[in-house]
Amino acid sequence: MTVVPPAHIADHMTTELDGRSSSVFLVLSGPGGTGKSSLIRMWRKADPDIGYVKNVTTRGRRPADPVSGVDDDDFFDFVSRERFRELVETDQLAQWVNPQEGYYSGTPRQPLLDAIAQRRDLLFDYTPQLYLNLQRAFPEQVVGVFVAPPSMEVLRERLTGRTSGAGDKLQLKFNMGVQDLSYVDMHRYHVTNHDLTETLETLRGILRAEKSRLDRLPELRERYEAMKDRRQMLFYYDPAGTRIDGI
Repeated sequence: MTVVPPAHIADHMTTELDGRSSSVFLVLSGPGGTGKSSLIRMWRKADPDIGYVKNVTTRGRRPADPVSGVDDDDFFDFVSRERFRELVETDQLAQWVNPQEGYYSGTPRQPLLDAIAQRRDLLFDYTPQLYLNLQRAFPEQVVGVFVAPPSMEVLRERLTGRTSGAGDKLQLKFNMGVQDLSYVDMHRYHVTNHDLTETLETLRGILRAEKSRLDRLPELRERYEAMKDRRQMLFYYDPAGTRIDGI
């Protein structure tokens, strides 16, 4: 038996029903010490095509973490305060913050615009403050994932186990992490990082799901729009194509 397509479908029988998604800026947000940098480092090693844009910062370099191997040079470009001010004044930063006295950090705008043009996905390691700033600048691309520790006690242990800070700096870091908890509900997703490998798989699943959202597939939506029979209503199926003839 030959299956005959309806007239409005006949010209679209070979139309491909795939689409190339627009860019996703996946922001891992949350307190310092939850493993965000380690997760991004692992992800980039496993998938070299995933993009990352270094922040520019005025703070000094920290030694590489002896446990995770995370190195500042993988995540930051270090500039003088004079250069940072020039970047702000010439509107070259998508967002910037001043979290502590004399310490400025920001995200270059042009690499983000390039990624959108190329439909590349980008990863970010941010505090909620930076995440919300970036979301305001790129609301269609930014997806926030709050990365939490198993407990605040675990976070304290992780912070005190680091060699990059001591005393009042560690206390300040922990206090900032406590304040970060106030912004959980401003994120689209939440993951608790018990295990880096398992958490990374969850994050990759989030990205895959975001890439399948129809609002990120404009060309595919147009193809379906061209195949739509606008006479059909939602309260019945009409597989025989006789409902309208019977009116």
